[in-house]
Formats: sequence, structure tokens, C-alpha cells
Amino acid sequence: MDAPRRTRGTDGVVSFVARGAPVLLLGVTAYACHSVTGAAAPPRDAGGMTSDAAGADAQAGDDGGASDATGDAPLGEAGTLTSMQVTFYGWDDNSPPGDSIAYGKSAGYPTLHDAAGGTGTYADPLTMATDKAELAPGTIVYVPFVRKYAVMEDDCAQCDSDWSNSQAWHIDLWMNSDGTEDRSALDACEGQWTRNATTVEIGPPPGRPFATAPLFDPATNTCRSTP
Repeated sequence: MDAPRRTRGTDGVVSFVARGAPVLLLGVTAYACHSVTGAAAPPRDAGGMTSDAAGADAQAGDDGGASDATGDAPLGEAGTLTSMQVTFYGWDDNSPPGDSIAYGKSAGYPTLHDAAGGTGTYADPLTMATDKAELAPGTIVYVPFVRKYAVMEDDCAQCDSDWSNSQAWHIDLWMNSDGTEDRSALDACEGQWTRNATTVEIGPPPGRPFATAPLFDPATNTCRSTP
């Protein structure tokens, strides 16, 4: 097992857990988890964004670099909508700290990256971690409340536990970071964007609205309040 990695609850308490899986399918409480190296369309509101079932998710915004995804490709057949817990992890609470991932492209997995990253477009989705029994390496999802696509490329210890114990859906999204950021600022941003239950589309088509601006800027330690 790798070194333990940090997890965070909704009460803001940070604890530690052992950390531990993406097929490229092209056409809740907050935890951070991670990698073991080597190892019908959504309902839309008038603005074109999928609404969170609980109504508590951030409103879609286009400031600071957001752009429409219609340039990727025409909207195809919708994927499967599933309610999931969505958490976030970054450089400091990856295990070991850094941008390593469990299922890198160069290792022969049907993924897109060799290190955690991505901009959130269909062509360059964010790195996502979860149990490989929950979503196979390379699986693409669309997360409406952050207006980003993500691809399964990493493992997540808490996600593994949630799935094996109760088949509870849980994905952990990479938050832009490079080790130069203030750790407490990154932690706070991860907590701010965590959702205990929100709708996620598995196997989405290209063409969903997306925002390429990162949720966190390590240069300024700034956390966005809208996608």
C-alpha cells in the first residue's frame, strides 16, 4: 500500500486513509483518495445547464475562460445518469504527493494522461479517481455542476471502500495544483466544491457545455465560486 492520504469530512476535520481505477468510452461527506502507481439526456434549464437534483450546486458561469462545448462535436446519444458523491484531490493530498496516477496511458491503459491533469473538455477531460470495479480505467463522465468532462485514470482508497462495502457511487476529481500552492487554500477549495450527492453522466456524448477555467489557481491560491 502507498503512504496514507488525507480525507476530509463535511465537518472540515482532516483524517488519513490508505490510498490506493480509467476504458476510454468515446462514443456523500467529502473524501480525498489516491493512486497506486503501476497498478436520456440530462434535464436542462433555460440556460442549457443540467440542474442538480438537490438544487444546491453552483450555477453555471462563463466568466474567466468558460466556453461552449458545441465545437467538440455534435451532441450524440446521452449517457447514463447516476447520483454520485463527488470529491476533489490535488498535489498535496495525492499519495504520494504529486501528480502521479495509477492508470497512465504509457502503461498500456486506455486512458489519456500519464500524470493527473486535463482541462475538462471532451478531448482533454480532467483526471478522475475511483474504484476500478465501479468505473473501468478510461471511462469518461460528465459532471454538470463543474461543467467538465472527466476520465477515470486513478485509484481512490475511500472510493474503493465505499464501493466494496455498499456499492455507493463516489468519484474524486483532480483539482489543478502543482505543489507551489498553499496547502490550506487547496484543501478549502476542495471542500468548497465537494458534493455529497449530485447527478453525473456516465458515457456522455461530446457537446455538453464545458468550462476550461480551472477551479483552483495555484499561482494565486484562488478558488473559483463558479465554473
